[in-house]
Formats: sequence, C-alpha cells, structure tokens
Amino acid sequence: MSGISQQLADAIRVKAATHHIPESLLRAFVLTESSGDMAATRYEPVYRWIVDPLTGKPFRRLTTDEAASAMPPADFYPQAPDAAARAGEWRGQRTSWGPMQVMGAVARERGFRGPFEQLNGVWGLYCGCLLLERLRERFLSGFGWQGVAAAYNAGTPRRTGNGRWENQQYIDKLRRNGARFEEYDR
Repeated sequence: MSGISQQLADAIRVKAATHHIPESLLRAFVLTESSGDMAATRYEPVYRWIVDPLTGKPFRRLTTDEAASAMPPADFYPQAPDAAARAGEWRGQRTSWGPMQVMGAVARERGFRGPFEQLNGVWGLYCGCLLLERLRERFLSGFGWQGVAAAYNAGTPRRTGNGRWENQQYIDKLRRNGARFEEYDR
C-alpha cells in the first residue's frame, strides 16, 4: 500500500463498502490525486464552477475577467461577515482538498458546510465518494467505470476520434495505481 497510511487504508475500505465503489479503484483515485497525502491541497485559479456557499447551488456564470481574478465579484457571498471571509470562500472553492483532491465548490455542492480545512483527511475521502456516486449514477451504464473515472477528472466522459478518452493519461495513471476497470465492469 505504497503512499497510504493505515488510517487512510482503513477509511478507504469503509468508504468503498459504504458507497459501493470498488476498493482498489478508490485506492487508485487516492494515489493518483494526492499520493495518499491526507493534507493535500492545490489552488486551481482557473476553476470557474463556483457555487453559493449557503445553498450549494451554482453561482451565476463568471465572466472571463471574474474567473481570472483572485478576488470574488461583489455579488459573491454577500452574507459573509467580512471581505476576508468572502475571499477565503472564493479561494477555498477553487482549491482541491484532501486525499481525493475534491474541489471546494464540489464539496459545497455535495452538502459540505464546514471550513475547507476539514476536507483534508476522511472528510475529503467522503466528499470524493459522494461525487463518485453521482458520476456512477450518470455514467456507469453507458461508459463503465472508466467513463466514471474520466468524468471525475474532466466533468464528463469524452472520447477522441480514435476512441481514447480525452483524458486518457489520467485513466492510464489510475491503472498504474491499481485500477482494474475490466474487473469492475463484469
């Protein structure tokens, strides 16, 4: 179990069973996304699918300038206690968190309401499983687990003209980290 602590391995086992996700696939996601680092974070300033932090519903479509800005637009999270809280929410939603590198906005959309730092560790694994459940419901029957995995990384499972996934490198990395797609789709 290279790169995964016993605590994380135990959490993966429990979450895989609870959310009906193949354990080796969930482990491959963790290794691929964070190398098993429970405290992994990565700011992704080009991420533009922001949600209202109170409702978890999509925020309006961002303009190109707003999406490129480190500061939120004036109408984002007007209920925040101060400008620092608004800016922290803006940055937090555009950061990927925890062992499955779930975007803060996705966690908010899936019902997470705590401080983003809690997305590290088991909370981040839980939010990643919630996202995988939703993607499984949408894409498993038409695309198999590879399509679900492609959607986890790119939003939807898209193929190129030659039949490969648009994000084939991601799928290949999951395989190198232990994903056995052919087994899951039997």
